[in-house]
Amino acid sequence: MLRRNVIVAGVTLGLATALLGGYTLVAHEEASANQCASACYAAHSQCRVASKGSPACDGQLSRCLSGCGRK
Repeated sequence: MLRRNVIVAGVTLGLATALLGGYTLVAHEEASANQCASACYAAHSQCRVASKGSPACDGQLSRCLSGCGRK
C-alpha cells in the first residue's frame, strides 16, 4: 500500500513538472520559476501525506526544483 502511494505521488509530481515545463515557455522566467517551485512544494506536501512521510519525497522535490532552474 505504501509503495502504491509513493508511486501515485511520483506520477503526480511528474505530471505537475511536465505541465509547468510547457507553461514556462510562454511565461516570464522569474514568475514561472516561482510557480514551478510552488508546484514542486505542493507536490512534495502531497507526497509526504500520501506516503506518511517517506524520505523518497525529498529526492523527488530536489529533482523537481532542479528542473525549475533549467531555463
